[in-house]
Amino acid sequence: MMRVSRRAAVLGGAVIPFAQWFATQAQARAPRIRRDLSTPGGQADLAKYAQAVKLMMAKPEADTRGWMFEWYIHFVRGDRTKAAEIARVYPGPSAGRDLALATWSTCQAHSGQNEDYFLPWHRMYVFFLESVCQKLLNDPTFALPYWRYTQPNQRSLPAPFRVVGSQLYRPNRNGPVNNGVAIDQGINPTPINTSSLSRTVYSGNTGFCATLDGGLHGSVHVLVGNGQGMGSVPWAGNDPIFWMHHSNIDRMWASWNKNGGCNPTDPSWLNKTFTFPDGNGNSIVAKIGDFKSLGALGYTYDTFEPGPPVGRCPPLKLVLGRLPHVALIKRPIKLDPLGPVSVTLDLPPPELLKGDAKMLEATPRTGKTRLVIEDLQAQVQPGVLFAVGVASAPGAKPKTVGHINFFDAVPLDHSDDKDSHAAHDRTDSDPDDDKAFSFDITGLVRKGARPVITLTPVGKADARAQPVVNGFRIVTE
Repeated sequence: MMRVSRRAAVLGGAVIPFAQWFATQAQARAPRIRRDLSTPGGQADLAKYAQAVKLMMAKPEADTRGWMFEWYIHFVRGDRTKAAEIARVYPGPSAGRDLALATWSTCQAHSGQNEDYFLPWHRMYVFFLESVCQKLLNDPTFALPYWRYTQPNQRSLPAPFRVVGSQLYRPNRNGPVNNGVAIDQGINPTPINTSSLSRTVYSGNTGFCATLDGGLHGSVHVLVGNGQGMGSVPWAGNDPIFWMHHSNIDRMWASWNKNGGCNPTDPSWLNKTFTFPDGNGNSIVAKIGDFKSLGALGYTYDTFEPGPPVGRCPPLKLVLGRLPHVALIKRPIKLDPLGPVSVTLDLPPPELLKGDAKMLEATPRTGKTRLVIEDLQAQVQPGVLFAVGVASAPGAKPKTVGHINFFDAVPLDHSDDKDSHAAHDRTDSDPDDDKAFSFDITGLVRKGARPVITLTPVGKADARAQPVVNGFRIVTE
């Protein structure tokens, strides 16, 4: 029998532990398959999703199953604050108000919280949106499809999302995107790749979670939407393509696990809880440990992304040692919205580039040299990626090794929200715990050389952005 708190009973909504709630749900009894939306089965699921979006958009703002409520769980729109929106939508006590207080603007990693929460929080977010769709559609077998943009022939925004006036259309996308142009058109090498699957550990700013977050995940956001759409954290959840994107990001995590990647085993990670509403307006409290694998959640994917065998289970704890914090540059480097900016790095002695012996016991040795770019800031979304070029010495021709984006580098000024995260703030005493961009530069940096890093906007950046990079490091794994 479910236990309901006295306050929840008075307001009409139950507070329920996830495991207890899930045991009563129909979707727990038959495995559901999330399908590639380009397949016939995926197209059928996409049509159901479109109907669910239509039903959600027709609901009042205060309805916990409504579109705005679900969007605001990720983050309240950027021109308003959580406190002001709650006061506007819920002027008095109600179950909906309690749920809004507990769930709005709780997106993890993008609000300066623990980067390791990025993947499980978004898995929960997509899972509970899916459960709301099931309720509205009266179809417990419904599963969200995913946008498999990792396939070269699927780089254009799927056609149903480009139909003007439909529930899946949004105008706040980059111009060519709504015209069917591939989101990585003209970008070489493409940032839409599966390189994160080669990472051997989950945690750290060169680990799988951070690499997937900053790389593939952030690049798709910025390439699809502008500063009031997918390209900005507070607005991203308003675009229906968000859910197809994050269904695929979840699939990438499941693929990495399937290829041997090991999730954290630390109790502080496994026992971390987050709250989400179900289709009945109940408050469901879930632990990361409930969501660490698909098997216990009643769904799977029709296709997993191939990748190299990685990881070692159970993984040894990273507290045994850490990669060295070689701060080659730790000062603001202002980027130019119109052209390249270059910085020259003075390499320390080779022995300082290596991890200590204990760290090398904790993770598989790769022998690779990596460039780490960290602590990005911007006043508004630049709206473009920046290509990262590496030259072995001043005057040498640079090679493009990847791209950075400023998706979650813009301050989120919700400082009047006592229970919300005030802004992005990744500056702390342990940079290995923050999100950063890392690139394989093996063979590009020679002993005794002074490598040059060049950052070039791919297109014309917003002149108001004032993008800044505050740190560059080079480490050998």
